[in-house]
Amino acid sequence: MVAYGAGVRGPVDDDDIEELEFSVRKPEDHRRAAATLLAWADEEHPDDEAEPARLLNAAAWHLEQVGERDTALGLYRRSVAARGTVLPDARCYLHAALLRAGLVDEARQLADEVRREAPADLDVYVFMSENHEMAGDLRQAHRWLNIGLRTLELPDPMDVPPDSGHSGYVLLRSRRRVRAALGLPPDDVDDLVPPLELPDEE
Repeated sequence: MVAYGAGVRGPVDDDDIEELEFSVRKPEDHRRAAATLLAWADEEHPDDEAEPARLLNAAAWHLEQVGERDTALGLYRRSVAARGTVLPDARCYLHAALLRAGLVDEARQLADEVRREAPADLDVYVFMSENHEMAGDLRQAHRWLNIGLRTLELPDPMDVPPDSGHSGYVLLRSRRRVRAALGLPPDDVDDLVPPLELPDEE
C-alpha cells in the first residue's frame, strides 16, 4: 500500500488500486476505498503510475457496489474528462452508468460520439455491446458488434479463424451469442467460431 509521510503521500499504481479492491469486506470498506481513491486523484503525486482518470473510475466502481449510483455517475463523468487513460475507453463505463440511470438520450449521444471516432480497440465494441445487452437492447448490442466487425480482418476464404488475437475472438463469440439470442441463424462469420455449448439436461 502507498506510504504516507509528513502529510505527503507516495506514488500509487494499479497494484494499490487492486489492493484496495481485495481488502473490501463490508459496504463501509467500499466507501473508504472510494474516498481514498478520490483523494489520490485530487492530489496527484509526480511519480503516480495510476492517473486521475483511472483513480476516479475505480472510485466510481466502489460506490456502485454500495448503491451510490448518482455519486458514481458523477465520478465516471469526471473520469472521462480527467487526465489519463482507462481501458478500453473511459466513456464505455460512463455509457453503462448512464443506461443504468435511465439517461437513455445522453447515453445514445455518448455512444454516437464513440462510434464516430471509429476506435481501433475491438474491446470498445464488445464493451458497448455488453452495455446494451445488460440494458435489454439486443438489437443495439448486435449493431455494435457488427460495427466492430468492420475493423476486423476476416479471412478469405471464410474457412479459417481470423488472425486478430484474443479481442477478435471475443468479439466473434459475443456476436454469435447475441445473434442466437435474437433468433438469427448462424452466418459465415458465426461459423468462424465454435457453436455455443449449452449445459446438458439432466
